[in-house]
Amino acid sequence: MKRYYLIALLLAPLLSIAQSNYKVGYAVNFTGDTLRGYINLKEWGRNPTDISFKTTLADKPRQLGLPDINYFEIFDYVSYRRYTVSVSLNRVDISSPASLADTVTETRNVFLKVIQTGKNVTLYAYRDNLKERFYIKDNSVAAPSELVFGIYQSEISGNVINKTTYRSQLGELVAKYKPGSDELMKKVQQADYSESDLINIASEINGGAHAGASKGGQASTAAVRLFAGLSFFSNTIKDGQYYGSPSSASVAPKITTGADLVLNPAVGHLIFRIQLAYSSNNFSFNNISNPIYNINNPQNSVVKVTQHTLSATPQVIFNIYNAEALKVFVDLGYCINFLSYPGNDAPALRGRTSDGNPIAFDSISEYSTVQLKAGVVIAKRLEIYTAYFPGGDISASQKYSIDMSSYEVGLNYYFGKGPH
Repeated sequence: MKRYYLIALLLAPLLSIAQSNYKVGYAVNFTGDTLRGYINLKEWGRNPTDISFKTTLADKPRQLGLPDINYFEIFDYVSYRRYTVSVSLNRVDISSPASLADTVTETRNVFLKVIQTGKNVTLYAYRDNLKERFYIKDNSVAAPSELVFGIYQSEISGNVINKTTYRSQLGELVAKYKPGSDELMKKVQQADYSESDLINIASEINGGAHAGASKGGQASTAAVRLFAGLSFFSNTIKDGQYYGSPSSASVAPKITTGADLVLNPAVGHLIFRIQLAYSSNNFSFNNISNPIYNINNPQNSVVKVTQHTLSATPQVIFNIYNAEALKVFVDLGYCINFLSYPGNDAPALRGRTSDGNPIAFDSISEYSTVQLKAGVVIAKRLEIYTAYFPGGDISASQKYSIDMSSYEVGLNYYFGKGPH
């Protein structure tokens, strides 16, 4: 346990020096002045209340917030506009639906994320700790209105009810700007309360045939990339099963493949990974017979064990340095290993009991361990890494342990058209 605390302490400073991600952009203050420079683009899980701004990259950053600016844009990524809006406070949770009487709102000053613009309407998104909401602005009026959605439970029947007020709100805009468009009205009545569906409808109200993000709009959906790779795996087994407690090491190739979920491709700091891998290891032990068994002519023997391992490892990756040409990352994973020992014959049997019968190699078929990894990504495609897997007990015995730890050095290649 102390070893894990030490590892956590070593990783903490790395996470604290996460690189800033300044991109070209501008902000507009309340007097209409445009402030041009660089804005720190972050993994905003919730709508920001302020931004870090620099006039030049050499400057010290200053904070610009809701009291200071009414609009900011990071070119080719994202834009936000300040409004005073009504914010619904009902939870949207099908497992615990709210009462129909839960229609509480409050007025807030917020930065709304621009996700679709056009000549007739503008679509915005707003996320806080409670939920995600969407707002739409008829461009002939001053402020946007929340598209209302709720999941409620009837106090009479107990049935769950979806309150889809947003469909009637959108229908009014279709009737105003696209009168007679039965096909679009049908889409409105079938639309989910999702960014993709709402963008499509707003785009058509604006005269577009397809969904279109606003200038400076950043896709908020995560993106998937695939990878495959080869590594060399060094495994050490310390066996307490029999007299002498020998150890053995094996170095073998390991084949890996998997997929990454990049939460915000425009920023790329945080990534979730699932990885599958296969390796085959050969261990060799010098077996010493325990003299207490009084075996005639005790001799040393070589014990050979072939171990096949199939593993699945969910991981969290964080890029602590995140430039275009080079990324430096740390990685924490939980490795689930499935073991098999095919083809082990008589020489693979361990020691002998007091009556001379052989003792089979004692190993469970599945065990788990933490994975600690660090590495670099070069030119958006090639990942080079090293990893450590602390010791895990692969014995089912309560009397002794068979401890296996591992080191790994490897390469992965990202392929396809996913984010890099």
